[in-house]
Formats: sequence, structure tokens, C-alpha cells
Amino acid sequence: NTSVVLEAVVSTQSTGGYWKIRGLAEPMRMMLNYAGIDFNDVMYECGDAPDFDRSCWFDVKFSFGLDFPNLPYLIDGETKLTQSLAIIHYLAVKTGLTQKDQKEAARCDMLELVANDLIGIGSRLFYSSPQDFASNKDAAVANAKVVIKQFSEALGNRSYFAGDNLSCTDFVVFETLDKWERFQPGILDIENISQFMRRIKELPTLQKYFSDPESTRNLPLNNKMANFK
Repeated sequence: NTSVVLEAVVSTQSTGGYWKIRGLAEPMRMMLNYAGIDFNDVMYECGDAPDFDRSCWFDVKFSFGLDFPNLPYLIDGETKLTQSLAIIHYLAVKTGLTQKDQKEAARCDMLELVANDLIGIGSRLFYSSPQDFASNKDAAVANAKVVIKQFSEALGNRSYFAGDNLSCTDFVVFETLDKWERFQPGILDIENISQFMRRIKELPTLQKYFSDPESTRNLPLNNKMANFK
């Protein structure tokens, strides 16, 4: 645990910390990979059932000088952040993935928060009891389909959600939609959404990220206590 703290605090590279899953951290990892920025990816692995021990994180949680200690976190020099969207917006500036103007940025902020709502539909299902998971799955999928259709309408004939320019929002939405496709294959069978997903997967600087067997892309989507991983 001490070595993890030293790695995060002493390193001259940016350091991101999160559970050893895709979860909320994957859009950040994608953005950094896209921009070709080397970073320390510190992953905390909880124990197995039945206790799912999380002391690997709780033992060091207050050691980084974070104002609001939580996962994910980002340490970039003197900048220390938690809360996934705050980190994503910070990285957007660092990687050139901001929107072109205030109007487009506000619209994309809205889309990112809708993506968080869609994540929440899944999280409430995946981390519920096995009985609730079985009984609520169909309703959750139906609710997700409504939101995905709204994303399709918001995308329209644009290449990306901010128009012709790739932005941080595309990584947030891509990861959110991809999780649902993993859970319910075929749920993204909407022409412009399918094209958008393929467009992201074909970005030249992300080819290693998508093809490397060691990529975080191959981590579980959710943590060990979830019904769907």
C-alpha cells in the first residue's frame, strides 16, 4: 500500500487511480490513450466473495492529499481531482478534446449527465440482489432503450456528438453505450449509433488500445460483487 501512495505522489507522470475494472475510469483511460499520453494507471482490486475486502483502497484513501478522497482520482502535478466528469473535463483541455464553443460545451455537458443517468440504470441493476436483478432486468433494458434512442436523435447525422470534431463527450457516451451492448447484445442496432461506435473504434491512435490483450478494455465492466461483470 505504501508503494501505491509513493507511485501516485512522487511520479512526474499523471496518475489515475480506480478499481481494477472499466467502470467510471475507462473514458479517461481512452482519452489519454487517444492523445498518446503516458500515465500511471493504479488499479485497486477488491477481495473475493463473501467479504469483497476493499482495504487495498481504504488503507490509502486519505494518503494522497485529495480534497474529496474517492475513486476515480487523478493526480497531475499539483492538480489533484476526484469525480469522474471533473477529471474528464480537465483531461479534455490537456488533450485538446474540448468543444469548439460555449453553446456546444453546454450541450455536451447535458449529454454527459444523461450518460451518467444511463450508467445509473445499469448500476442499480447490476449491484442489486440476484432476485432483484432477475425481476428488474427487463424493465432496466426497456428504460435503457429509451435513452439510447434519445442519444440517436441527439447525434442525428453528425459524425460526433459535438459535430465534426471529436470531444471528450464522445468517449463518455461510447463507453456508456458499449457497456449496454455487452450486457444486451443488439441494443445498439440503430444505424447512426452503430456508425458512431465504429468511428470511435477506428480512430488511428486507439488501435493498440482496442487490440492489445493487455488493454484495460479487457477488464471486467463492474466489480466482483456485481451480478453482471
